[in-house]
Amino acid sequence: MRILIVQNEAESHAGVVGEALREEGGTLEVRRTYAGDPIPESPADHDGLLLLGGEQSAIDDRHAFMPPLFALIRRFDGAAKPVLGICLGAQMIARAFGARVHRHREVELGFTPMRVTEHAAADPLLGGLPAPPVMQWHEDTFDLPEGAVLLATGDRCHHQAYRVGRATWAFQGHIEVDRGILHDWARMPAARDAAGGRDPVALFESEMALHLDAASALGRAVGSRWGRLVEAARRRQGARG
Repeated sequence: MRILIVQNEAESHAGVVGEALREEGGTLEVRRTYAGDPIPESPADHDGLLLLGGEQSAIDDRHAFMPPLFALIRRFDGAAKPVLGICLGAQMIARAFGARVHRHREVELGFTPMRVTEHAAADPLLGGLPAPPVMQWHEDTFDLPEGAVLLATGDRCHHQAYRVGRATWAFQGHIEVDRGILHDWARMPAARDAAGGRDPVALFESEMALHLDAASALGRAVGSRWGRLVEAARRRQGARG
């Protein structure tokens, strides 16, 4: 099971989602857009696509890697190969499927409550899972693509998780974070601005103590389930081949 991971920032790796994918037998191939790694044109060499967060905006067409990535997202979906997007990844999926991405009314930072919708119960990725507060750090939000199914909402940012197309899921919140990732983020210069002048180290530490264990459990569960969906899709395609 070969997973293509698009990493858009050095401090934003796959975290607990990546750990779960390895435990499911996944081989992870990371393309680092911030380092200029090329984006494949075809999904032929991979069984699933994981899109991570980053400081970039999906609105900004100056990022040369984005148009080919939008096309690759659609090609994975067209080949019935699962896609999973996190934060910026969720926004890129929305745009790839023709939806509007735009500035949110506020910077959403910290662990915030998430509520599943009635559609989540039957969803193969979220069905039966709890909905703990999830780490957020974003300035943008998105409209849902045509035909998308909203799976989770939030009070501060309504669109939190959705499914679109044949095998594509997206989460606005950072379900992948672990303690190391959050320690790195808290020390980034942008964190103090996002925190409105509050000490981001103290803020992150206090919120991790309350929410990180449950949020990490959700991230691991989603990673494991998505990995199994990737493997099932790989087996189906192998049987047809």
